[in-house]
Amino acid sequence: MKELSLLMCVVLVLSLLSGFSYAQGRFKGYMFGDYYYVASHHNEDYEGRNGLWFRRIYFTYDNQLAEKIKMRLRFEMAHPGDFDEKDTANPVVKDAWLNADIGGWQNLMFGIVSTPAFGSNVEDVWGYRHLEKTPLDLMKMASSRDFGIGLQGDLDKNGTVSYSLLFGNGESNKSETNKGKKLYGSLAFKPVKGLILEAYGDYETTKDKKNYYIYQGFAAYQGDWGRIGFLYASRHYDHEDTEKDWTMLSGFAVVSASKKLDFIARYDKMLGEPVSKVIDYIPMSTAAPSNLIIGGISYEIAKSIWIIPNVKYVFYDEPDEGDIPGDDAYINLTFFWKFK
Repeated sequence: MKELSLLMCVVLVLSLLSGFSYAQGRFKGYMFGDYYYVASHHNEDYEGRNGLWFRRIYFTYDNQLAEKIKMRLRFEMAHPGDFDEKDTANPVVKDAWLNADIGGWQNLMFGIVSTPAFGSNVEDVWGYRHLEKTPLDLMKMASSRDFGIGLQGDLDKNGTVSYSLLFGNGESNKSETNKGKKLYGSLAFKPVKGLILEAYGDYETTKDKKNYYIYQGFAAYQGDWGRIGFLYASRHYDHEDTEKDWTMLSGFAVVSASKKLDFIARYDKMLGEPVSKVIDYIPMSTAAPSNLIIGGISYEIAKSIWIIPNVKYVFYDEPDEGDIPGDDAYINLTFFWKFK
């Protein structure tokens, strides 16, 4: 209740301030969730569970503070997705930044911003965040947000080559209390119409001298018919005498049958090490490398309102020790709408 009251107070203040700012402020947002049914699961306690939940609610305020400076404040809310906890969708600050146009197609950003891992072409080309996160974000190999200072833009007026750099806390949208920091970077190349090639990497060192490195390569092609994309990502960890590597392959296709109807397919494969953390809304086993298959049909039933019947299926490779976990199957009806 306190969080909701705080959110409403912020909305009221921003509404009053927008009348005095350089340009009129704008509210926008979107919501998505599912009716889910767990048809099978490696954790037998989860089998047969079903219900409705919001996986995300975003409420955003944008304002042009000056001719070349703009701001954003975004709140995020979501129901818990671990199949155990029951709670309300409490708001947290997802974005809080200033963006300054410093000329030459370059922008300087400060605050809680999208990382190059999330603000890359992978997110835009995939285009179905409301169905599922992009692979690095889903497998919790990289964070979608960080508090820091960044520079991004194009290296030519046609946007053939673009880049993004960020120096941040390495604590997502949380505050920082240690000496460790994180550096992100991406470089994208669009040699011909529809073709996108992108390289991404980041490096993080923590207060207890743990080191993390991520490398990602992405290639995609898109046209009026739809789009396809392929991704390879690797995360390396070392601390004293311990080293560990997580590697992932992913491919997806979105075929547009009409302006309102898309067919969607995706496959994510972990190589070697399994996921190291619980994955929200589709909790995977941490005992064996996972394979995720997503299939769905997206239909716009009215302006800015979509439904997506879909199936998410997880099967596992043989682990180094123990038995292969049982398969996971989720049957979902995903809903999505937005306003602006």
